[in-house]
Amino acid sequence: MIEDLMNLRWGIPVNAFTVPVFSIAVLWIGWRIWTFTIRPWLRPQDPVVLPYWIPFLGHSFAFFGNSDELLERGLDYVGRSNEIFGIQTLKRQLYIITNPPEVSIAFNDNTALHFDGHLNELLENFGFSKEGLRLSWHIPKPGDWCYLPGNEINPELASLNRFTEDMYRKQLLPGEKMDVMSRVFMRSVFDTLQWDKLDFCTVESTEKGKLLSLRELCRYTLVEGATQTMFGSHLHKIEPRIVEYMLRYNDNAWMVFFQYPDFFGNSPITEPRRVITETLEKFIEMPDEERHEQAWSIKNILAWQKVMNIDLRARASVLLMVYWAANSNEYNISFWVLAHLLHNPELLRMVKEETEAAWIDGVLDIKLLRTNSPNLEAIFNEALRLNGGAMVSRIVREPITLGGKQLKPGNAIIIPARQLHKNEKVWGQNSGDFDAFRFKKHKALSRHASYRPFGGGKTYCPGRVLAKEEVYGFLATLFHRFDLKMAEGKGPGGGKQVFPSLDDSSPALGITGPVKSHDVLISATQRVV
Repeated sequence: MIEDLMNLRWGIPVNAFTVPVFSIAVLWIGWRIWTFTIRPWLRPQDPVVLPYWIPFLGHSFAFFGNSDELLERGLDYVGRSNEIFGIQTLKRQLYIITNPPEVSIAFNDNTALHFDGHLNELLENFGFSKEGLRLSWHIPKPGDWCYLPGNEINPELASLNRFTEDMYRKQLLPGEKMDVMSRVFMRSVFDTLQWDKLDFCTVESTEKGKLLSLRELCRYTLVEGATQTMFGSHLHKIEPRIVEYMLRYNDNAWMVFFQYPDFFGNSPITEPRRVITETLEKFIEMPDEERHEQAWSIKNILAWQKVMNIDLRARASVLLMVYWAANSNEYNISFWVLAHLLHNPELLRMVKEETEAAWIDGVLDIKLLRTNSPNLEAIFNEALRLNGGAMVSRIVREPITLGGKQLKPGNAIIIPARQLHKNEKVWGQNSGDFDAFRFKKHKALSRHASYRPFGGGKTYCPGRVLAKEEVYGFLATLFHRFDLKMAEGKGPGGGKQVFPSLDDSSPALGITGPVKSHDVLISATQRVV
């Protein structure tokens, strides 16, 4: 039949090459018509799927290459209606949710849309064995080796995963435990931001001052501070280049989250992941009394891991997840805030007035700074809006209808922050522009359902207040100790520097940084304080 159709209908010669090629073409055309024309017409209750060319692979390459561009194409495909649509990856279909009311429902539904299924995949990606994963969800019962009623570490006898979440939350939510971390962080910043210690970000030195790289200034200072708050100096003693390895890990962490192929150990994530994991394993094996600089949460998590008797690699994997989470956003948001300030001297002047007011008798009052800096607050929120690229994910565990569309178990939902943050129906026609006073003029926007820099629902970021104190404290120290301005003649052709571009070349996990080759060069001189 195929041969007759080829020869009689279209005059295509019949041979060993043309027959299979023609057959595949017919099957492919049939698949396209069925998948993207007939089936959507027969099942209007299903989310429409953005068309793709290769069965099974779907949008996998486009998602890993430039996920923002892919999501924007999806929004165009549904006429910018914010209707739920699907994209197909090798593993499963992803339902993209961008309508604010539906986003709120999705964040608050912990039954049909569950984070635990996604957490299991993350734990495996980070290094958990099947046995370690089983033990991490085990709830102690009478007669178990881990049943210790009345113990002070885990009195509620929660599973290790729930206990870890609880410790993390208690450490990071406002209170004395968070304040301890904030103080340790600021001590690290005070130590790092000394005129004679800026080699890590100095491009050149002159008699008049230094030329600094804003990118390197933010990256090193913030990751060094976070490392000190969690582990003190312990990791540095084991691996002196731990900050460098964490930065390299962070640059490629999306490969872990999305199970990017390792290519026989040649992936850019492989070496930093191995070094950090081995460093954390050595840290865990240290006697308890020698880990005296560790954070309260780290101490308790390690103690209950020991009770549960999970393997060393799984223990290190948990710490790696926590360590990564502490370093995934602050340096990038600091970069963007400073980039906008340096490109606008009037904004810089206004913010410096606010940060200097928080220095009282030579001591920085971080609480005063955080609660009494309206201009910095507005600029911080706007930078979060424009550069927040996190994609919140949940596994569909039960059938659920959302926005008139039926979501099927086994697939996943994605809530992309950048598409929420640029919704023109909420943010206006200038949604893609930086408006320094947007959140100052319209304070309610910071609570809008389409503003999700810290996620929402059960996984609403507990460290959001601490992160703000860390960024504000870093800026206040920088402005207090140095006079900064954008270096002149360092742009193209010796002209003015161009504002850095957002790096959208890979899936975002939080605040997206600038294109690696883009930077802001700063002229810095030391202030007499």
